[in-house]
Amino acid sequence: MCAWMASDDDFFMIRKFEGIGARVVLLMQNRIVQLEQELHVEDRNCALQGGNNGTFDWDHQKRRIEIMDELAQRLERYPERFVLDHSQIKARPRAEKKQISYIKNWLENNNHPIREQEVSFVHHGGDLMPMVPRVKPPLRRWIDKFDILGRLPCWRVGTDKLDTHHYNYPDNFDSKTTIYSNEELIDKFVTCITVGLGLVMLVAPLWLLQYVYIAEPDMKARLKIITGFLIGFTILLSIVAVARPFEVLAATAAYGAVLMVFMQLGNSGHGGSASNGR
Repeated sequence: MCAWMASDDDFFMIRKFEGIGARVVLLMQNRIVQLEQELHVEDRNCALQGGNNGTFDWDHQKRRIEIMDELAQRLERYPERFVLDHSQIKARPRAEKKQISYIKNWLENNNHPIREQEVSFVHHGGDLMPMVPRVKPPLRRWIDKFDILGRLPCWRVGTDKLDTHHYNYPDNFDSKTTIYSNEELIDKFVTCITVGLGLVMLVAPLWLLQYVYIAEPDMKARLKIITGFLIGFTILLSIVAVARPFEVLAATAAYGAVLMVFMQLGNSGHGGSASNGR
């Protein structure tokens, strides 16, 4: 199973241990708080006894020195080894249901060769994360939802090509129940779709605005066309690209400026021909 999970990034899932991790962080915090409170008590006792709280070199309070040393060690481990690590793990994307189903299907197809206790992590779907997460645009995620598309011969990695695609493993790894897809080829296909739709969104309004101006030289008709293409461009960008909302709005604004240039070019071209006719 280890060899199979290592054969593809969609198969390698591990637990985040968010609940236990949060408990450990809170435990470390609580111990630091206890030491902090004990340090304040030592400071007050020293002040009441006429001692000097304003020096480290002449501090003769043995317990206070011990507390400070222990605090230095705990504060060094607390943010780096617990808080930062836990926050980074928590920020990683969760495993998709389809990725989890890959492991469950493999176990079922191979008659559950691993002890149930050792694969119990599969049943903690909300706590699983991919070892190597991939950021996919919505269009790619939509394609991945359909198993039949991933099984097309043009996208499938043949058994004779497993070594080339780093899927070939020792004899204890049997990939007969697993179908591998050429991820690079699918990504190129999605890129071609994106480029093609982008060219359509640039060329189509240019010709359409020109045609509408000749058939009906009305500003409202051209504004309707520009509005429709702006809405279509916004929807298209949200589907084919991984972009935040303000990035989508910025790209839409730039696209709208291009369409306005197209409209002005059409106006100037027809204005010039009319003046030459006079």
